[in-house]
Amino acid sequence: MHDQREMRHSSTPVELAFPTPRFDFSSCEPASWNGGSAPRSHFWNTMSSLLPNIEFCAIRSLMPLVAQIHDPKLAREVRQFCDQEAAHGTAHSHFNVERLHRDYPALAKIEAWERGLFTFFARRLPRSLFLALFVAVEHWTAAFSQYGLEEPDAWFKDCDPAMFELWEWHAVEELAHKAVCYDVFRFLGGRYVAQVAGMVLLLGAVMLPGIALRMTYLYWKDGLLFKPRAHLGFAAYLFGRRGVLTRTALDFLHYFNPRYRPWDVDSLPLIRAWQARTE
Repeated sequence: MHDQREMRHSSTPVELAFPTPRFDFSSCEPASWNGGSAPRSHFWNTMSSLLPNIEFCAIRSLMPLVAQIHDPKLAREVRQFCDQEAAHGTAHSHFNVERLHRDYPALAKIEAWERGLFTFFARRLPRSLFLALFVAVEHWTAAFSQYGLEEPDAWFKDCDPAMFELWEWHAVEELAHKAVCYDVFRFLGGRYVAQVAGMVLLLGAVMLPGIALRMTYLYWKDGLLFKPRAHLGFAAYLFGRRGVLTRTALDFLHYFNPRYRPWDVDSLPLIRAWQARTE
């Protein structure tokens, strides 16, 4: 009876404890690490620049809520989630500072501006909507992680080994903790309308402008902004038969189903397979 009561508010079926690899980015060339392709490399460079602010903001937002969560399992998972997000943010920040900011210094300014945006959101948004923002983030990253682990060659063929290890490890942990923010959101009374509003806010104020601004800058800095082939390559990477957005579109749209639950997509086989390879 105690175990059933303890798990009532948590939907996570896996223990959130994974080893953190040590990364050496010294041989990584930012514009070509992903299969020698600037569009493919820069898409994930954009993600690496964008994610740490989101992850550290999620930590600052969720940790103070632990005292309000009376489900021991969910409270433990929030702490583990925060530990994982801190590890992700630290690893990507190291790559950003060591490799990206060296060649593309304006990224650091964009990241600083976004930190101010998240501070504004934290101060001004209703708690339910602010939490829904992270529910949306976790769904978005889980959709990418699911397919990225199912068919890694579609997105990371001939990839720099350190970068592949970074994104593979990141994806596994994103899948493992994909329900934590949702469970906290629902535990604290979050409703469907706020859930949808969180995704609209994420896309309209953070993801779409953040990606567009960074990709424009990276293309401009590399002299690719007015080269049609670079834009066609990027469009194919996103919208081709095995493209990033093509393969994740249905999972993304599932978020808007009122019956949505993060573990409707079973990620346990991918997590277990990674654990078996890395033990």
